[in-house]
Amino acid sequence: MSATRTFLMELHCEEIPARFLTPLWENFVHLLEDKLEAWFPTGDSANYRKNAIDNSTGLYSPRKLAWRLVGLPAVQPDQTETQVGPPQRMCVGEDGKPTIQGLKFAEKWGMDFSAVRFEQPAGKKEPCAVVTLTKQGRPTVDLLAEALPGLIAGLHVPKAMRWGNSEFEFVRPIRNILCLFGDQVVPITVDGVTATNTTWGHRLYHREHPAPVVIATPGVYESALETAGVAVSVEARRTRIAQQLETLAAEVKGRVVADAELLDTLAEIVEFPKIVRGDFPADFLELPKEVLVTSLREHQKSFCIEGPDGALLPCFLTAANRTDDPAGFVKAGNEWVLKARLYDARFFFAEDRKHPLSDRLEKLMALTFQRELGSYHDKTGRVVALVKHFASRMSDDTDHIDRALEAARMAKCDLRTLMVGEFPELQGIMGGEYLRHEGAHEEVWMAVKEHYRPVGADDAIPGTPLGCLLSLCDKLDTVAGCFAVGLIPSGSKDPLALRRAGQGIVRILWERGWAFPPADLIAAALRVVGAKATKPTAETNEALMDFFRDRVAYQLELAGYAGSVRRSALAAGWEDLVDLKARCEALSAFAEDTRFASLAQSAKRIGNILKDEAPSTDFDDSLLAQPVEKVLAACLMKLELAPDQASLLHALANLAGPLEAFFNAVMVKCEDPALRAARLSLLHRLRQAFLRVADFSLWQ
Repeated sequence: MSATRTFLMELHCEEIPARFLTPLWENFVHLLEDKLEAWFPTGDSANYRKNAIDNSTGLYSPRKLAWRLVGLPAVQPDQTETQVGPPQRMCVGEDGKPTIQGLKFAEKWGMDFSAVRFEQPAGKKEPCAVVTLTKQGRPTVDLLAEALPGLIAGLHVPKAMRWGNSEFEFVRPIRNILCLFGDQVVPITVDGVTATNTTWGHRLYHREHPAPVVIATPGVYESALETAGVAVSVEARRTRIAQQLETLAAEVKGRVVADAELLDTLAEIVEFPKIVRGDFPADFLELPKEVLVTSLREHQKSFCIEGPDGALLPCFLTAANRTDDPAGFVKAGNEWVLKARLYDARFFFAEDRKHPLSDRLEKLMALTFQRELGSYHDKTGRVVALVKHFASRMSDDTDHIDRALEAARMAKCDLRTLMVGEFPELQGIMGGEYLRHEGAHEEVWMAVKEHYRPVGADDAIPGTPLGCLLSLCDKLDTVAGCFAVGLIPSGSKDPLALRRAGQGIVRILWERGWAFPPADLIAAALRVVGAKATKPTAETNEALMDFFRDRVAYQLELAGYAGSVRRSALAAGWEDLVDLKARCEALSAFAEDTRFASLAQSAKRIGNILKDEAPSTDFDDSLLAQPVEKVLAACLMKLELAPDQASLLHALANLAGPLEAFFNAVMVKCEDPALRAARLSLLHRLRQAFLRVADFSLWQ
């Protein structure tokens, strides 16, 4: 067993944009993993390689990209390979001496003919010349030295740049390379920078300690940088930030307004996080909560603090990239900038409210939604038509329908406000807030405020029925309209986020329990798109049905159903989401029942028997001759009378034994045509009963 060592490499650069850090770090891990698979393909070395990759952790900060792999073999194992040559009769003459062809085969592989043996390899009809070559393993440090410069140069770098006269392209200039294998420096040079066993800490640290930080071995890397003012692990920084946020918020008897994305951002833009709490004038709390939270997040990368009642406190939390703020400059600077930003937000809020939101409806004509589909005013008209159609199907309350139409007309008006122009993230939210201040009905302003939801897989659907209806119709118009003009997602490309919109539609139907089949939704949406469509209706309809089926399948996955449940339930029908959900719930309750494995085999057998047959749904059970088939017929009656999914599944589980007995004793396709027809009809009726809940032939 070879000795193992730890590999460590750090690229110390000028500040790297936060959004590039994780992709670059992960890209190098994958590239190095491919190399390790080639260097250590089998045996213990393969296990070392796997452990090294599995134990790698995110070591990166604004100026550093670092990778540490523990437990790599110090030396490659010797590798052997077998080479097969000509048949034995061509390599050895009748006198037992090697022929010219045999000698040339041995010479080709640098061996004496005495090393050639004769065996019959797999796939050969006679013994052939065979030699085994042994390739001595190389030191891992040599392999790394050869490969690393190319791996670094091969990283996928968004917006790659060059500096000076160099032809090397990277995300930012590399200023230092630390590269160790154990305590040995790996001799590499990249863009004129030669690797050493040193690195650099925080800039403030080196004001008092001008020398570089020596890293004797990979094991001391993080602790040495910690002393030098850099927490190099992104997870460590994220944990520290979260802890400091909670502590400082608790000091003012509040809690942090959660924002996982902002937490990740702060962890990526600082080297040594120090959370600072600042204050802003309390009169800014008159602004809507969403405005304050968005302004602090977007402009200052700051968290808000809310009290026990959910109302904001006049405080904020932000990260300083240093260990302390002794003179309070960080706090004061953030307060000064934030105050100016909040004055802007208050100005926008006041100016927008000088005119009713409805005054902006006609101005939507000047705002393009999509070139072929027209303006946002056109889109509003289509959404109003869809809302009217579906609201009328859900309720005959004319007041409720009128409120739904009012919400649909006002939904996009805030796109012409100053506030949304400054903070696009607030579209919809500001429309709801302005309508609330104008005294609109609560159902109306709430629906407008939340109609963009859900904006992602982790976001909740709108909290009100009217909000869900408006969201559904808005997303439906977007998806169907884009499909109708040929803008269809393909592969990983989905620039208009149509999959996200489609998933939002499915989630609303799923969670609300609304019985709107996708075919009905599509028909209504394509009707309002009308003459703006550039693709044939039948083609668009087919593409949309495939699209929604994929979204429904993904919804089942998000809901956590097992693969066997998802496959079998979908195959039995997917358009009625209320029924599909009930079937999946019932199937999940029976998923561990071992009788279903036998039932699955029987379902496959029934499918094979009925292939190319056209059995009737009616049969005369008096024609059935054997006791086992009469028992099966009686079971069929119970299946068809089952009142709900759970009862049906219970009856199906009890069917496993009778079915197995039937197939063991009965020849379905017998000579008697009447008996044959009766048995085929019995199996056909059984399959129809199965398909009420699932296609058990896909139960695996």
